Amino acid sequence: MNKIKLTIIILSILLGVSCKENTSNENFKKEIDTYIKEQMHFQKIPGLALGVIKDGEIIYEGYFGEENIETNTIVNKNTIFPIFSITKLMVNTGVFQLIEQGKISLDDNISKYLDNIPKNWQGVKIQHLITHSSGLPDLNIMEGKRTDEDVWAELIQKDTHFDLGDRFEYNQTNYWLLARMIEKVSGVTFEDFIINGQFPNKPEGVVFSSDFTDNFSNRSSLQTYNNEKEKYDIFPLYGGRRFHPANGMNITLKEIMEWNSRLDNNELLEEATKLDMWKPFKYTSKTLKFLQGWHTYKLNESESIGFTGGERTGFRKFIDNDMTIVVLTNGHKYYASHNDIINRVAGIVESSLYNHKSIVQHKILTGFLLNDNTDDAIKNYYSVKKENVEQEKYKNTTFSYENTLNSIGYILIRSNKLAKAIDVFKLNVEENPKSSNCYDSLAEAYLSNNELGLAKDNYEIALKLYPESDNAKKMLETIKEKMEE
Repeated sequence: MNKIKLTIIILSILLGVSCKENTSNENFKKEIDTYIKEQMHFQKIPGLALGVIKDGEIIYEGYFGEENIETNTIVNKNTIFPIFSITKLMVNTGVFQLIEQGKISLDDNISKYLDNIPKNWQGVKIQHLITHSSGLPDLNIMEGKRTDEDVWAELIQKDTHFDLGDRFEYNQTNYWLLARMIEKVSGVTFEDFIINGQFPNKPEGVVFSSDFTDNFSNRSSLQTYNNEKEKYDIFPLYGGRRFHPANGMNITLKEIMEWNSRLDNNELLEEATKLDMWKPFKYTSKTLKFLQGWHTYKLNESESIGFTGGERTGFRKFIDNDMTIVVLTNGHKYYASHNDIINRVAGIVESSLYNHKSIVQHKILTGFLLNDNTDDAIKNYYSVKKENVEQEKYKNTTFSYENTLNSIGYILIRSNKLAKAIDVFKLNVEENPKSSNCYDSLAEAYLSNNELGLAKDNYEIALKLYPESDNAKKMLETIKEKMEE
């Protein structure tokens, strides 16, 4: 199954614990607390900070768990979380500050500010960098200890991936170049430019570092869940300074909420400039809606904007509701849950953002992931379906559970529960016998379990249902080769 598609599907499984659609101002804080604690238990999230800003006021601020599993330090208002790619929002804001000052233009070629630009990069404009439409080769975060000179010499030898402006392709090279351009134009380091221009009090709660071997006070550790050991490990990632504009900001919840306030109050950018930053970029051949460095997100009929980082953090502005939600975490067991948390909290605060389907999906998902007995988990699945159908309010609402079950299957594979994953994919095939994708996923699970015959049978069905499936054709060739060995 396509990894990008899988990521989108997983992010669409929004978690929740309450079926109430209307929450009074008196008890929504308690409901958020209950929900966050449930999610931390379910996902085994070590530490979390959450802030909700509504109508210009902080209406919720909460701190949970541990900032560092080695020292057992508790998350608090001074905990500094790495926000990873949310850093890009500060970079974009800085770029538009320079535009507002008349120092640069989105239409400027990067060669106007940077030397040694290869011939096939000459047409790249600042806007192409911000919107990830440059097609430039990507930096490798795992090569942080290499020198800038060595990395640059290698990058400029590589071909671009597509014509300028043609499509969205996320990469970190774009933001390294933006930082170099910022330094050339401003005359100061990238880090000083961002902090001086957007954090006027130069707070201790804002630190640039992409090197997780750096040790500074109150820093939340970078933790990854080890499924084999069933515990968290510290992941000592070394990114190096060239990754600062892509993922290097470390910040407290308090400071990022204050940054948001300055943005809302037009202290960082004038209103007209801010609206320009939030205009969609028109890609040549793709319909993806991406703004000038800001992602868009859909919840019910509402659109929000923001960014996520490192599969651990999320920043989202619900413009029509005058609400911003920030969630900072330092790990998860099953899959990235920051968007799930934001969406559910939004629904608690604003009834128009409540999503009933997410509640149903949550019950099914937890039934499979928290229940060791597969038969009981399947019974729970049918029970939840029946319960939803019987709810008078939703009798005329038809949900498809195909994507939910498919996502659960892949989560189980990553959790080293292959037999259980196969059972989930088999259930999905029974529920959706005309879906090529269901058979494709079941075949992939069988192949992972070295059951070549069953994998072959299911890829053949997938191909019969969707003859254009290049993946099924490719995997059948792979299986044929394995059988002939």
